[in-house]
Amino acid sequence: MSVLDASRDAEQRDRFAYSVNSLPYRSRDRKVDGREILEKAGFLPADQHILIQILEQGSKSNGLNEKVDLREEGIEQFRAFAGDRIHAFTVEMRGWEWGAASISEAELRGYVGLSDDQVFALDRTDAPDKLIEDGSEIDLDDRGAERLKVVVRPLVTVKVNTKPVTMRFGWHTGADIKTAAIAQGV
Repeated sequence: MSVLDASRDAEQRDRFAYSVNSLPYRSRDRKVDGREILEKAGFLPADQHILIQILEQGSKSNGLNEKVDLREEGIEQFRAFAGDRIHAFTVEMRGWEWGAASISEAELRGYVGLSDDQVFALDRTDAPDKLIEDGSEIDLDDRGAERLKVVVRPLVTVKVNTKPVTMRFGWHTGADIKTAAIAQGV
C-alpha cells in the first residue's frame, strides 16, 4: 500500500469533521453522542460538562446520550463548558442556549454574522434598549432570557474643542476622532 493510499484510507476512516471550542476533531462514525464528543475533546468526566452545538440560526444544548449527525452540511461546531447550568437568550427572536453566565460580544457577533455597521441592543421593557459595546461581555445571568436585537450602529456626538463631531457608536482612537473632526470642519 502506498503512502497516498494509506492516507486516503485513514481519511475515509475519520471522515466526519467537527470542532469543539474551535479545535478540530474527526470521527469515523457519522452519528456520535454528546458524551463521545466531550470525551474525545478531553472534557472529563463528560457528565460534569455542557455541550452546546452552534447552529446556523442559534444554538442548542446536546445531552450526553443525544446523537448528532456529523454528515450535515459544513463542519459541526460545538462549545464545551464545565458546569451544569444552561443560560437561554434570543437574538432577533431566535433561541440560543449557552453554558456560561456570559458570552463575549465578539464571539456572538461571529456566530450571528454581524457586519461592522451593526450592533446588538439589549431589548428592555422598563428602560430604553441598551447598546452592547464592541468587545464587551453580555451578561446572561439575569432572571429570564435576555432578548437581543440587531440594530444599525447609531451615530453619536462627541465634543472636540467645544464643537460637535458625529461618529458611529463604538470605541475610537484619538486619531479616529481627529480625522472625523477635520472631515467635519472642526
